Amino acid sequence: MDPMIACIAGEEVARQWHDGTLAGDALGRRETPFGPSGELYRVTNHDRPFYALARYGQGADKIAPCRVNSRADIYALKDLGVRGIVAWGSCGAITHDIAVGDLVLLGDVIDQTYLRPQTFFENSPLGYLRQFPVFCPELTRATAAAAHDLDLAHRDNGIAAVREGPRLETPAEVRMLAGLGAELVTHLFVPEAFLARELQLCYAAVAYVVNYAETGSRHRPFAAGGLFGGLAGPSDAERVAETTRRMGDVVAAVAETLDDARPGCDCARTMAQNVEHYDMPADWRKWCG
Repeated sequence: MDPMIACIAGEEVARQWHDGTLAGDALGRRETPFGPSGELYRVTNHDRPFYALARYGQGADKIAPCRVNSRADIYALKDLGVRGIVAWGSCGAITHDIAVGDLVLLGDVIDQTYLRPQTFFENSPLGYLRQFPVFCPELTRATAAAAHDLDLAHRDNGIAAVREGPRLETPAEVRMLAGLGAELVTHLFVPEAFLARELQLCYAAVAYVVNYAETGSRHRPFAAGGLFGGLAGPSDAERVAETTRRMGDVVAAVAETLDDARPGCDCARTMAQNVEHYDMPADWRKWCG
């Protein structure tokens, strides 16, 4: 049976594929009406198989966040029969009561991007959708339970500001984001969450903390050559590596929980009113034409 759960991540996917942490079938890129998706893998070396999709490659092949083809990625996963997406991404902690290496399951975002295509429906009214809840509550709860069972430090209902990137934020920008209520800052998860809603997919976001966002203080002075310029130390880097290494375990545990039944959420019905109002075809692929 093909997996119904997928993981979207960045260079973590390629790195873990090459070191054997993730293993199975390399599927390559999938062609979509929006161009080719990121590299896809069918991961089979865990209790339950799942798909893994790499937003971008490793090292010098890593593209700017605004260049990620999120529409192709979400379309490709839907086309493979995926029902739920557990997305992973790095973030900086604005509030320093969150430790480097912690997982934060997002409950909301402040979208500050401006270069990324945000909808499948640029030439129709189909994208007018309520963004509440922003992330699937059932899939998020299952992910939190998996993290708990695996003894991974995590917190729920985090609020992340999503910036365009790729540069990191200035101290003044971080103070602004803190004033807006953001606890984390990242360059990921948007527009993926919005696009998943348009195709009636469950989507949960797992942010792992890799550094403290710039405050301009002398608490963590700049260190040339260090991880994020000294905003994260050697022990922090080890904790981040251990957290990301467990990514496949978390996603497989979620797949085991949810593969046998559709979560009891409304994600599969987000477009129901539009389907009725605009007499849309049953085949979702024709919505994007």
